[in-house]
Order: sequence, then C-alpha cells, then structure tokens
Amino acid sequence: MSNVGADPYFEELKQGLALQKSGYRREAQSVYRRVLQQNPLHAMALHLAGTVAGQLGCPYEAVELLRKSVAVNPADPMAWNNLANALQDIDATEAAIAAVDEALAKAPGYAAAWATRATALLAVSRHTEAGEAFEQAVHFAPHLASAWAGLWRARSESCQWEGLDRVRIKVEAQLASTPTPALLPFESLSFTQDPEIHRRCAKAFGDTVMERESIEPKRVFAPRQKGGRIKLAYVSADFHDHATAHLTAELFERHDRSRFEVVAFSFGPDDRSLMRKRLQSAFDEFIDVRGLNNGDIAELMLKSRVDIAVDLKGYTRGARTSVLLRKPAPIVVNYLGYPGTMGHPAYDYIIGDPVVTPFSDATAYAEKIVQMPHSYQVNDTQRAISECVPTRVEEGLPSSGFVFAAFNNCYKITPDFFAVWMRLLKRVPGSVLWLVCDLSDIRENLQREASAQGVAPERLVFARRVPLAQHLARHAHADILLDTLPYNAHTTASDALWAGVPVLTCQGRAFAGRVAASLLAASGLPELVTHTLHEYEAMAFRLATDADFLNGFKRRIAEDRASLPLFNSAEFVANLEAAYTQMFDRWAQGLAPAAFAVRDLKAVTALHP
Repeated sequence: MSNVGADPYFEELKQGLALQKSGYRREAQSVYRRVLQQNPLHAMALHLAGTVAGQLGCPYEAVELLRKSVAVNPADPMAWNNLANALQDIDATEAAIAAVDEALAKAPGYAAAWATRATALLAVSRHTEAGEAFEQAVHFAPHLASAWAGLWRARSESCQWEGLDRVRIKVEAQLASTPTPALLPFESLSFTQDPEIHRRCAKAFGDTVMERESIEPKRVFAPRQKGGRIKLAYVSADFHDHATAHLTAELFERHDRSRFEVVAFSFGPDDRSLMRKRLQSAFDEFIDVRGLNNGDIAELMLKSRVDIAVDLKGYTRGARTSVLLRKPAPIVVNYLGYPGTMGHPAYDYIIGDPVVTPFSDATAYAEKIVQMPHSYQVNDTQRAISECVPTRVEEGLPSSGFVFAAFNNCYKITPDFFAVWMRLLKRVPGSVLWLVCDLSDIRENLQREASAQGVAPERLVFARRVPLAQHLARHAHADILLDTLPYNAHTTASDALWAGVPVLTCQGRAFAGRVAASLLAASGLPELVTHTLHEYEAMAFRLATDADFLNGFKRRIAEDRASLPLFNSAEFVANLEAAYTQMFDRWAQGLAPAAFAVRDLKAVTALHP
C-alpha cells in the first residue's frame, strides 16, 4: 500500500493493515469502518474492508465492499482479483471469471490473478482453459507452489496426462521441502496413497482456515450428566439430490427417537427434489442456515445445545469447515463425506472400520478412530432400481461383448489403471470400456490415450448422466465394475453391488483407497480385493473370460443381498447409535476421546439372547 497523493487516511489504513496481517481482524475492520464513515468512497478502505470481511466469514459483505472499491478505482488489479476470490466464495463463478479478467487486462503478468482465474475455471469444469491459466501462473511465478498443485489437478481431472510427470515432480518437491503443503486436502487423496501426506495437507488447510477467520483454540465444554436424549446434529451442504443423501436418508429416518434427537444444519441448495422433501421429513428439526456466516452457524449450534455434531462434508466442495473448527458441540465427528483425517483437534472422532481405518494407522489421524463392525458406509435400502431397463443399443453399447464398467468420476482415473484397462480390451475380443463422462474435452483426451495404446477409440463408450434409479437399472448391462486407485469407488461401488454387479478393486494404503475393499468385505466378496496392479489385471481377465467364475459372484450377490451387512440398515443404525452413545458417555464422565471398536449388536444378541 503506497502513500499515493498524500492520502490523509494513509497512516490509519496502514495501521489497520498491520492489525489485519497480525490476525487482529475485528480491530482492523473497526479501523476501515472508521475511515469509511468519514469517506464512504475511499477505494483502498473499501478494498481492505472487503478483504477483512471475507476473512471474517462474511462473503456477501466482502463482495459488496469490493464491488464498490473497483467502481471507485477500476484501475486496481489487486482489488479486481480479490473481488474474484470473494465471488467464488459465494459460488458466483462466472462473475468471478469476469472480475479476474479485468485484473489481468490491467496487469497481464499478475501470477496470483492467473491462479485465481484457473481456480474459477476448474469450478465450472473448464479444465483445458484452467490448465492454460495455471501454466501462465507458473510462467510468471515459477515458485508459486499452489499454482503447480492446481496445474496437477487441472491436468489429472481432465485425464490430460501428457507432461503430467513434470508437474508431479514439482508438487512432490514442494511436499518434501516445506512443512506447509500447497496441495488442498481433497486433491491430496488422488495425488498419493501416503496417509501422512493426507494428514499434513489437512492440517495445513485447517490451520489456514483457523488463522484466516481468527478462530479461537479448541473450546472447552463442561461435562453434563447422562439423562434425556442425546442431541445429534448432522451438518452438510448435501441435503438434496446428492450421492451422500442417497446413502444416508434411511439412517436419519431410522434413528431411535426415544434415545436421540436428530437435527440437520443445512447450508446447501434446496433443489425442490423428492430427496430434499424426504430429508426434511426425516429430521426432528431441519435448519436451513445458508444465509448465515460461519460464526453465526456455530453460535446457533451452541445455543441449540448440540451434544454430537457430525460433519458429513469434511474438505469437499461446498464445505463450511470453519463451522466445525469452531467446536460448536462437545463432540465433533468426521463421517462419510471426506475419506481422511480433518487434521485438527476440534474433531474428536472419525468413523471408519477395520479395513479403511486400522488402528495401526492411528498416527495418520488427528481424530480418534471408531471402527464399525462391518463397513463404515451406511446404505439406503429404499434406493429404487427402475423397472425400465434401457437396451444396450440405447446406451451406445454393442449388441454383444463383455462390458467393463468404470463408473468412477474421471478425476480418479490414473494413467497406470487406464493402461491396464487398455490391455484388457486388447486381450478380450469384442469387449468395451463403459465410462461416465459429460465433458467433451475429457472424452477426447481418453479416446486419444486409447488410440495411442492401440485401442480403437470407439471401444470407449460414454454413458450419459441420468437419475439414480435409471443409472442403477442400466447396470444390468455391466459385467463387472473396475475400480481405481489411489481413490476408490465409494458410492459408485455400493451402487454397483446394490444393482448386482461384482466390483473389482485394488486395495491401497489410505482410507480413500480402501473403501471398496471395505464394501466387498461387508458383502462377503473378499476374493474381489486385489493388492497389486498385476493381481488386479489377472483377476479382471479371468472374470472376463471365465463365465462360470463371474456368474458365481453374481449369484452370491443376488441370493445374499438382503442379508448382507452392507445393506442391513437397521443393524447399521443400531451399531452407529452404540458408537454415538459410547462417545457421549465418555464425555459425560469427563474422559478424553479414545479409539474403540463397536461390537456388532446383532452378534452380541445372538450370543446372549
């Protein structure tokens, strides 16, 4: 901030900026507001007030102030860039792109603005343009680690693998040379199988959120005596037609209301869907907090006297992580939405199982591990499968031939696994690879890779996105579902098993790469868990060429589905409630959180009727 034109407010604003940089954001905000009371059109005061409003968790106020700033001084590229970042915070992505383009028109070599533009483009799945923008960012600032991490994400998400090794080396070097990783937590799950790196990335991001929003250290709650119902709060942006909702709806409905009061804190959209209506009816109270800032949501939870807050988002898109980092309940649980540690002591427990979270991995988690007796993943047994099954032709599939389905999101596909798939297509005549992808640039990248490996591009069949019941119905044409690593199929795998399709996985080292193994264990199909690429390819080939072997797995799923632990919702909810009760009892006794395994109540009852 330069003293341009002997600004009479320069020293005052300089003081405010020093406070802001030192973490005293409320005090800085007071300084900026004082200047604005005297001069409401002071561009720099508006600019700084906007940035501090964003840091305090008030994104709409930030946007309003920054828009005023650029209206007064449209020549300031930094203000335009900060406006773009604030617009992204309220999901106004197209407006953010327009704002950052203004910044770049005024300062073409502004590396941070190129990175801002790239991040916004990624949010609307314009991967090719995002990659180009990140390339500009690292050109102008070769040591900008976050831009290298972003470039890796843009390339990997779009399956644009040419030159990816160069980018990966840069990101790995940054991970090795600094304690503060540039990879975002969710990105780290696809980047590496190393759970220690996942923990570091999670902690670094959480620290940034804590510092940016001036969140106080972990809140202390006085224990209360056991008595009355335990108040559970599920916190999410996904209480609508979303994969998480399709897994959890029956959980919310089945909770024992004599022992638990169950509320939702929803900060996601109301899509007016049947699922939204079902969820609103499933809770004792459904609280829409979209219009509140993070601090106010946390205060509301505190006033509501929530006993256990269950975060169903973690570090995924649409999360309001700082709400839970404020410790709005005596017990905070990381469950389902994010397959890894949150990296912060505000979180007391992570719910897993013996496969995804073995106790031997405890040091990779900031939370204490709670192991469910079968799989950690809840399932909704009311998921309908449409009776209208499309024909193979309608799905773009050949009239005959083996169908390798690979329905994971394309960002999970890696060059190594794609190479295995291409070898399988060459070894199994007439077979096809069935993928789900709406984006033409990703389709073209995968087709180009197939051609480069000697496979005709038309042997890659791309399914269109359809409602869940229709998607489940078309699984009738899939022979097996091929999984990926380091990020497995999660809901995609349970969907396939629910529809009767065997899943072939390769078990990894970290939570995200062990989920399908967990689901297969809970489905009585451990033979479909492999541990090396060689084993994975050999098993896939056998399944594709030995019909009796494959049909044996299909029969087992069809005959046993109703009794499988994976799809026994009543048993799952009873076991999860036992976990919640044990968490609460420890807290009520003044004891610190501790890892534990939940005993299967069904098995206990069988032993002691």
